[in-house]
Amino acid sequence: MKVVEILFYDDHHVKLVVEMPDPNCYSTKHAPHIPKLLFKLFPHLSEHRCENENGFSFRRECQSTEIPHLFEHLIIELQGQVLRSGTLKGETQWNWRVDPKGRFHVYVEYENEVLVLGAIRVAERIIQALDRRDVESINVKEEIEKLRMLADVGDSLKPQESIRSVEMEMAGNR
Repeated sequence: MKVVEILFYDDHHVKLVVEMPDPNCYSTKHAPHIPKLLFKLFPHLSEHRCENENGFSFRRECQSTEIPHLFEHLIIELQGQVLRSGTLKGETQWNWRVDPKGRFHVYVEYENEVLVLGAIRVAERIIQALDRRDVESINVKEEIEKLRMLADVGDSLKPQESIRSVEMEMAGNR
């Protein structure tokens, strides 16, 4: 799995274009070890809600879902472990009449732009490591700590309220 495009749009939404290296192997049915290992590393993922036609829990949905869908939830989980507040949402879509088979569009909400960029890259590395069954290379505590540092950087880059108010006033006077 590879993220080939990251697009920030609207306030607090990011779109990712994800491609699978083998367009015929994109589901957990093809790689059942990935969700099993993922739930061992991130037990809180089993508490995620997932809107789906069958009404399945996320854990049950993972028995037969797209790997980019797992990726979506992992990005949300990583952000949640750092922020420890709020509810973020995501969605995974594809249309192989328009796009090549194996290309997915993953949409994720975020509160901190720098944090979500870090979470995307960490989640990508984790999914790739799990696909190789290389669980030993993943240090969840260390990754979360790095993401906390990125969140602090992201918070420090946000405009202060007074600056934002002045910018809004200036825009209104034009």
